[in-house]
Amino acid sequence: MLHPHPCKIMEPVDIQTSYEAAITENPDNGNTVAGGGRKKRGVSTHSKFWASNRTLKVAFLNPPSDIHRETAIKAIKSWQPSINLKLEFVSGSEGDIRITMEAPLNYSAIGTDATLRAPGENTMNIGTSPNHPWFEAAVLHEFGHALGLEHEHQHPKANIPWNKPVVYAHYWTAFQWSKEEVDHNLFQSLEISAVRTTPYDPTSIMHYPVPNELTIGDWSVQKNISVSQNDRRLMRKIYPK
Repeated sequence: MLHPHPCKIMEPVDIQTSYEAAITENPDNGNTVAGGGRKKRGVSTHSKFWASNRTLKVAFLNPPSDIHRETAIKAIKSWQPSINLKLEFVSGSEGDIRITMEAPLNYSAIGTDATLRAPGENTMNIGTSPNHPWFEAAVLHEFGHALGLEHEHQHPKANIPWNKPVVYAHYWTAFQWSKEEVDHNLFQSLEISAVRTTPYDPTSIMHYPVPNELTIGDWSVQKNISVSQNDRRLMRKIYPK
């Protein structure tokens, strides 16, 4: 069975517009803590979380079948106990989150960046086949992005001993990813606001699998297929009940 395509972040065209959309939705997105513990506003370090207690409408654009859509909804709902948002699944294209299900790519906008997409445009694609054992994991991962989470392997404390030349070659051969795409989706360390940070979590659903052959020494992370306890802890911090 083919290995599904790894997730690729949908980048906003303009960082300033992304920042403005994020703080319009939720002013706390502009607050990151500087070295001295004082709050500073910074475009480059803004988070993209939705306003607490709002309804988030989720639409599927041209789903291949009802069962495909229902299987995805079932997976998405497993985020519900850890957030104070109301997830409402709507028909048509009037969703805050708009999901297409076209093979083979998996990608999503991060949180409020979804608001930058034109009406009728998707904000997420789930390209993994519903028959694949990792389908649910793909849905959970992409919807984590939709809720504002970034990639866990890019946590500033991850310190993964990547064998970079081997990683570049692997991702080019398997998925035709350029060096820039690999840098952006794997190697670039995230700046995380102090209030949001939980310890680095190799069991996070937001972590890529890291096979031993892509690292130096004996270091690997298996494929995570469910939402971890730390994922839930972080969500409860962001969207407290």
